[in-house]
Amino acid sequence: MPTPLCIVVGPPSHGVTAYASDVAASLIEADPAVRRRDVATAELAETLVADERPARVHLHVTDKLFGSSLEDAADRIERLAALTSLTVTLHDLPQPSDGETAVHRRAAAYRRMARAAHGVVVSSEHERSLLAEHVDDALPRVLVAPLGTRPGAPFASAGSAGSGVDAASAPPAVDPSELRVVIAGYVYPGKGHDDAIAACGDLVRRGEAASATVVALGGPSAGHERDVEALASAATAVGVRFEVTGRLGDEAYAAAFHAPVVPLVAHRHWSASRSLLDWAEQGRRAVVADTRYTREMDALRPGSIALYDPESDGALAAALLAAHRDPRSTALPAGTSLAPTLDDTAAAHLAWWREVAP
Repeated sequence: MPTPLCIVVGPPSHGVTAYASDVAASLIEADPAVRRRDVATAELAETLVADERPARVHLHVTDKLFGSSLEDAADRIERLAALTSLTVTLHDLPQPSDGETAVHRRAAAYRRMARAAHGVVVSSEHERSLLAEHVDDALPRVLVAPLGTRPGAPFASAGSAGSGVDAASAPPAVDPSELRVVIAGYVYPGKGHDDAIAACGDLVRRGEAASATVVALGGPSAGHERDVEALASAATAVGVRFEVTGRLGDEAYAAAFHAPVVPLVAHRHWSASRSLLDWAEQGRRAVVADTRYTREMDALRPGSIALYDPESDGALAAALLAAHRDPRSTALPAGTSLAPTLDDTAAAHLAWWREVAP
């Protein structure tokens, strides 16, 4: 049975599209028989499948890439599943933080997509739990394939490309009077910028930091431009600076990870996170909110993140101050494993596709 045609849908700047592209490239490296097609929109993907009728197709799916509404996205996946043997990697799974009304609507749409597909891939055991809790607890063919680190990451070990850190890499010395906290990725509610601003404000107020800046390494997610204004106002009110870099090119984005800053990943509500791996791939050990997902990632890649309790008053401020005072704690120790890599992800997909062949 042939491997599926991997159709990469959406603009390269979209996180799901970028990861789909990374996985497709690794699949082709592992098995040159794998084919891929890149299309700008879901409409073009549907046209491609309708015209060429490939026997099998794999898609990375988040509702906003596949329709103007949740229901439109579900309609499209059902139409595609009627044309081919379709497997999907589901991203941005519904969860309670979506809100009481939205979670039920999102669950209904994702249920339709999951049931239409021949098989479903998710990126963590946490997501498998979300699938069971909010989508369908009886799906017959589910693969858990954790987000893989890039084999070419700068801190890949020579022994197993992309699987470990060769040596501890201390970031540049910091100015002890200035605390700079960086959150990578798009700005949107729930990303933790507000928590970081509040924590930095507490440190400034108590005199434990002479000044503090929270940096959003990226720009606002579509429709959230006003959130940037609200965050800037909140920062000013507590004596903290708030900076937004806007979208950066790949080289500038990577370089920013090596600046003398405290890396922070402060989501409380997760599906999966590429930005968590971005820090690790650049040799940095981020301060990370303790959640079901991040505990799983901590167990998967021990020592690669520093967890704090987001429900404990003062815990984030204490974690930021500790990291600021000890910059070496934000560098990954020598030997830290970054496995599984994208090569491992590709191998898992190939084995699973053989197993679930229609």
